[in-house]
Amino acid sequence: MDLNIRLIHAHDFLKTTHEGELDLKTSKQMLLKLASENAAPRQYDILIDVRRATGRFTFTDVAELVNVMIEHRESFRSKLAILAPPESTLEVAKFMELYAGNRGFQVKGFRDFEEAMSWLMTSSDLKAGA
Repeated sequence: MDLNIRLIHAHDFLKTTHEGELDLKTSKQMLLKLASENAAPRQYDILIDVRRATGRFTFTDVAELVNVMIEHRESFRSKLAILAPPESTLEVAKFMELYAGNRGFQVKGFRDFEEAMSWLMTSSDLKAGA
């Protein structure tokens, strides 16, 4: 089995304002950059490590990020794992799983690095039209 994973640390993806609030606009721009870097033929599985993130997403923020994924669907055909802190409730990650999953994406939240890697290494049967 070939393994093609890209690890994104929170500071490379999540941006906050000087007040400590999540900067959604900049975070969306970073997601667009990731989309362009992940375009075919690359198609990496992605692990976003948010264990040290300072800002937090709201459900509305997640919906906006998933809309960016929808607009660039071909760049997000592979799996996307979100690695949250051990004390996290995974509430927002679970919402992203559901919201993105209902739109044909493979997203899953984790608290454990090894579990996230194991999930990324398992094969999937995502249909080309999904």
